[in-house]
Amino acid sequence: MREQRLERRVVTALFVDVVGSAALTQELGPERVKRALDRAFAELAALIVAEGGTVEKYIGDAIHALFGVPATHPDDPQRALRAADACVRWAAARPLASVPLEVRVGVETGEAIIDLAATETERQQMSIGACVNVAARLQQVAEPGQVAVGPTCREANAEVAEFIGLGEVDLKGLGRLPAWRLVALVRSRAGGRVPFVGREPELGLLRLAYARARSGRGVLALVSGPPGQGKTRLVEEFVAGLGAGPRLVKARCRPAGEPEAASPLRQLLATENTAMSMEDLTAGLAGLLPDATERHRVATVLGHSAGLIVSRELTGLPAGQRQDEIVNGWRRYLGVLARAGPVLMWIDDLHWADGEVVQLLDRLTLSAEMPVLVLATARPELSAQGGLRPGGDRFFLTLDALDEGAARTLARHAGSADAPGIERAEGNPLFVIELARARSLGIERHVPLTLNGVIGARLEELPARDRELLQCAAIVGETFTARDVALLSGRDPAEVAGALERLAELLYLQPAAAGYRFHHALVRDVAYGRLTAANRMQLHARYAREGVRPEDVEILAHHLWEAVGLADADWVWEGSGDLPGLRQAALHAHLVAGGRYVDRAAYARAIDTCRRALRFASGPPDTARVEQAIAAACAAGGEADEAWAHYMRAREIHRDAGTDPPADLYPSALELPVYTSGMFRQAPAAGAIEALLQEGKDVAGRARDDASLARLLALDAYRSHDPAQLVEALRISEGLSDPAPLASCLEHAAILQNRVGEFAMAARLYERLDALDPASVPVDRKLEFRGILALHTGRLEEAERLAERLLAANASRGPHLRTHSYREQCHVLLARGDWRALREVAADTEQLVATHSSTSFCYAVTTARAFAVVAHALEGKPAEARALLSRAELPLQAEPLERESVLLLAYGTVGARAEVARLRRQIREQGETPFWFFHRMEAVVLTMLGRWQDLAEVLPSLERIAARGSPYLEALLEAIHEEMGAARGGPAVAHRKLRELGYAGWSQLLAHRPAAP
Repeated sequence: MREQRLERRVVTALFVDVVGSAALTQELGPERVKRALDRAFAELAALIVAEGGTVEKYIGDAIHALFGVPATHPDDPQRALRAADACVRWAAARPLASVPLEVRVGVETGEAIIDLAATETERQQMSIGACVNVAARLQQVAEPGQVAVGPTCREANAEVAEFIGLGEVDLKGLGRLPAWRLVALVRSRAGGRVPFVGREPELGLLRLAYARARSGRGVLALVSGPPGQGKTRLVEEFVAGLGAGPRLVKARCRPAGEPEAASPLRQLLATENTAMSMEDLTAGLAGLLPDATERHRVATVLGHSAGLIVSRELTGLPAGQRQDEIVNGWRRYLGVLARAGPVLMWIDDLHWADGEVVQLLDRLTLSAEMPVLVLATARPELSAQGGLRPGGDRFFLTLDALDEGAARTLARHAGSADAPGIERAEGNPLFVIELARARSLGIERHVPLTLNGVIGARLEELPARDRELLQCAAIVGETFTARDVALLSGRDPAEVAGALERLAELLYLQPAAAGYRFHHALVRDVAYGRLTAANRMQLHARYAREGVRPEDVEILAHHLWEAVGLADADWVWEGSGDLPGLRQAALHAHLVAGGRYVDRAAYARAIDTCRRALRFASGPPDTARVEQAIAAACAAGGEADEAWAHYMRAREIHRDAGTDPPADLYPSALELPVYTSGMFRQAPAAGAIEALLQEGKDVAGRARDDASLARLLALDAYRSHDPAQLVEALRISEGLSDPAPLASCLEHAAILQNRVGEFAMAARLYERLDALDPASVPVDRKLEFRGILALHTGRLEEAERLAERLLAANASRGPHLRTHSYREQCHVLLARGDWRALREVAADTEQLVATHSSTSFCYAVTTARAFAVVAHALEGKPAEARALLSRAELPLQAEPLERESVLLLAYGTVGARAEVARLRRQIREQGETPFWFFHRMEAVVLTMLGRWQDLAEVLPSLERIAARGSPYLEALLEAIHEEMGAARGGPAVAHRKLRELGYAGWSQLLAHRPAAP
């Protein structure tokens, strides 16, 4: 059997039919007609070959020819029309005395599979494609002496030919299709738009952007335009003109799955060090950040966002707070870099970047006070995707095409002695350059059809073995190594290295760190596009098996998707024993890659990657596993409703199959509505949550999954405030070999214990949290919760130290978490009665909120605002206090009763009795038992207002909590009783125990008697 060498090409098919030969045979006899037809076919074939066509075969009275095989020309559709027109003219010019023959022609352009081996031998069966079938049918509907043209060929020749529409014609077996009749070939109409301009105006705008950055402002400049429009060249010219002025850091974004695709941030950190590691980063920061704590914080944020490490401290944060931390860490890093002068961050092809990277760049440069210019290039689609907000320090440049003079000058510099016909390039610089290079190499001097046609023509100038190397390289991506190409081509590495060096000299490639990259992304696209589906998929599979390191799961998932994920995979791998194994490998790679993207906060890509894994599921267990992974990715990205739906879908798949879901599905799903109900647009009903909790406990029991059971018990305890379930959860967790997955439930259990006044249990939980892997629990939470416990149990000095440590730890973090530090400061300062310092912290909080308008803040801001009201009131400034109340009341994300507690105290200190009564009534009407600290605020406010009867109803619950081991509460209650006694004529108050503990602020609050407003 003859060997085949198949390639996907854009070709133009032409069918010429000699009309009326059967009737002539009856009239003139077969011998005469046979001789005439032989001569006609020879002459018609000569006309076709003269225009660069290849005759594939003769079908009865018709000739089938192709343009674009075996060699591609940029103007193959135009050549085909010239040949068709020549055939019609040939028939019309035949002498009347000869045998009267007429011809009719059909022509269409499109993609076809070409057997290159057949083009070199018998030229039979060398093409298969829709355009071939369309051209054959068009020839059948054409009238004698007529050239019928299909829509693609007509569009390609719109400027070099005149047509008359034939309307939609019925093509046998293909349906109805619009067609045109060729009227005449004309000269190229070059008078239209001739794009691309000289770049001085754009350079001027970039210089203005840089001048603004030098003045100390964060600036973002985006240069957008279609491929080949000169975006990168413009930036190169701009940067070269700056000389040694700024510190330059560069990155290039690539599509998902290609090398460096997910790490433009790593490139920005690494500059020329492509083997960047966490150790390299830490060493580099040593000279920039002398403070060890801050250096560790910034290194963690940079390393995590760049994919060098996975920080559990960051992944444990809600999505908004994590983004705050990443933005703040990068701002700190760039700020110290910029001490020595302006920083220029140059990022190419930003349209390939994750949305999270685009948002990071947006926030880095919005209202930033640092001399940093972020200069990015992107295709126009980035604007449609959004993510970059307008502002005074934003420059958005859209590159138009070069004008005719600039295009001709560029063509001459690229090697063309003259530049006729370059108008067809429409001012695209790469198009102009490739056309000029093609002409300098002796390729046909005609106007190219498209940029792909020009590049394709250049590829045809290469030996077949070199073209094959480029196609193998295209499988890897835009960047590759000689080893990669040798692996895929099956050729000797030394031979391949030499060939790649030659291709670099010919400007098909260019050297890159540790390898090569295509001279332009479009060169790679054309080379890749010529591979057949079968060849392409098999090469991707080979590279996935042998060329990708197991740890590079994102790249592995990309190649396995291209190998077995697309629709053609079903027939390409039909009957292959490799397909099941490849699909299982693809399933695993996609799920692991989705988890990696979650770790890097690339949530959209994580969800998309996990959804792709559904393609490889071979049964219900696989499908359910994928649905659970999609749910986890949605949950991490803050899409609670979608996460819940996918968790429930995974559960139903298992139940429909008659099996129990994995026990860990239940706590993973239920943590969303129990711990973070505010993330839902429509939270699950309480009954559904309760039923699922019980079902999960039953499943965990049957599976003997103690970790999941402990998590479920802790969830139920948190939801119902049932300490017995929490005690059981903690008992079970003691026997787990790996308690790290319990960090979240331990943390929330500690919160619950503090809220219900079980201080000893809360202390033990914090100790258990400390015993876990330090990366499992963010350091700020350890400090924050320990500080709250210390404050509630009378250890004010310890609380003060922890608050200071928290403030220092969060100093280099994002604005949201910094407000958490300010909240703890406020609680300590209120306890101390340091009203001036309290107002200063509140002012710092307001400044932070004002300068970070895009950040979502929580009730920590309410605390600072409410305590500022308290400070003004206790300093004898009731008017100022009341004026601040409107800001304190602004709704913000809140934990149960935290916001209401501090607002109640603020209302009480200004004597807003109606608001106090309303808030107390509102809490009780909600039907939930208030936590002890709300009762504490009630007791203090009722004491200030002299509401002794109401106070008597509140005190018993506080006395029960105080008896569990809180010297602070005991001292507070003693002081309240003193106030009650004094109001009834008893001895003067002293608040001795309260003041001995240092809680002078609470003493002053109890003695405060606000005037009626």
